Amino acid sequence: MATFRKLPSGKWQARVSKDGKESSIGTFRTKKEAEIEAAKIEERIYYGQTLNDRNMLFDEVAKEWIEHKKANVKESTFVHLEVIIRKHILPTFGHKKIMTIHRPEIKRWIATFGELNENGKEKYSFGSRSGYLSVIKSIFHYAVHELEVLEKNPADKLKVPVQDSVAIQKEKVKYFSLQDLNQLLDFMKTYKHQRFPEYQLYYILIYFLSKTGLRIAEALALRWSDINGNKITIDKQTSRNDNNPKLTTLKNSASYRTIKIDNDIVHELKKFKLKQNELILGNPRFRKNEDGIIFQNYNGHYLIPSIIREALQDYCKKAGVDYKGTHGFRHTHAVLLLESGASLKYVSNRLGHKTIKTTADTYLDITEKIEEDELQKFASYTQR
Repeated sequence: MATFRKLPSGKWQARVSKDGKESSIGTFRTKKEAEIEAAKIEERIYYGQTLNDRNMLFDEVAKEWIEHKKANVKESTFVHLEVIIRKHILPTFGHKKIMTIHRPEIKRWIATFGELNENGKEKYSFGSRSGYLSVIKSIFHYAVHELEVLEKNPADKLKVPVQDSVAIQKEKVKYFSLQDLNQLLDFMKTYKHQRFPEYQLYYILIYFLSKTGLRIAEALALRWSDINGNKITIDKQTSRNDNNPKLTTLKNSASYRTIKIDNDIVHELKKFKLKQNELILGNPRFRKNEDGIIFQNYNGHYLIPSIIREALQDYCKKAGVDYKGTHGFRHTHAVLLLESGASLKYVSNRLGHKTIKTTADTYLDITEKIEEDELQKFASYTQR
């Protein structure tokens, strides 16, 4: 038989008995809520269902969840999830009993990541905040349905504020105008590396990214054998681990694709390959990458994204154009395709998006402007 008592705080505590041992099942706002919860627990006890430890710490649940995920996700995804939990979730919730964590506390937690920094911008992007919230939702879902230490998910249906998503979406799509892209490429074509001035690695990388729209991780994993005439097969990427790059599977099934490239980039790649081979054979300080990758450095190693970002920031500054990030070249490729009249479906397939909606949502402002321009042309043509 369950027992109930009113606490000094005004809340009601419920206790149930199992195998002669009485234990608390939590505190509730009203006695009615306590009675309902106790009835559920007693029913489970009656039918011999496991009554798990409802005093588990969030840290314990999170550890069980991440081990469960380990067997079902890519290694790079697992590492990403582990970092989110360790750096962004456990410092706030790790030491607390999972049954004592309530919805308002989770809302306050996710709101802290959207606070403004000294430059008046959100500390974390909308995408990052959405990712953090998704992880904690999944942990609570695991606690409810797998561990059965909670009756309901306190994070269920919580969302990052919509107004933030609109603002960040516009900020996220950074791309080079055709004029700025050409200005950067002109600078890079004349830029001489101190050790190997004839090895124009960053010029060809920038040119390639802007001509193909590949993600930087996809481009860095490409081998010369992945090119067949004017076609490139994308079936791998480098992992997130900057210190020790390795090849992993792609983001999703749609990311596996073969795309065509135009004659200009084919010509530039052939010239680059000849120069690379010439240096490998003629200079003992220039080593060949064992995997035969395209964008290797002179040591024969994979390029590291963090080093690329630092280099590009410097090159953009010297070229007199604003730095847009490595993903900016992917956005540039998509925007130039759309401006040239390519369909959303073609752009979506070329970029390896899972759905055409992703493409439409990402480039909403650009496609709306193009549509308005085309409609204006129609209006001018049919004007009486």
